[in-house]
Amino acid sequence: MTTAEKIYKAVKELPEPMLHEVLDFAEFLKQKNKTKSSLAKTASDMDSYFANPKVIEAIERGRKEIKEGRVTIITDPNNIWESIL
Repeated sequence: MTTAEKIYKAVKELPEPMLHEVLDFAEFLKQKNKTKSSLAKTASDMDSYFANPKVIEAIERGRKEIKEGRVTIITDPNNIWESIL
């Protein structure tokens, strides 16, 4: 007997209010699994992004420019482009 069959057998005789609880719990488990999968994919995508040599080069260039004092002071965060240009 499969797990799904065992679950069906266990719940088929439950009263309706309890069936709602079982359904709520099953939907919670499905959502929980989707969230975990989504977080794992996001972490994997981020790892791939930062493993890209071009990204690493850009970060290192930025660090070097900061050390050399080549930075732009943003005076108005609501209008960034005026501060930069």
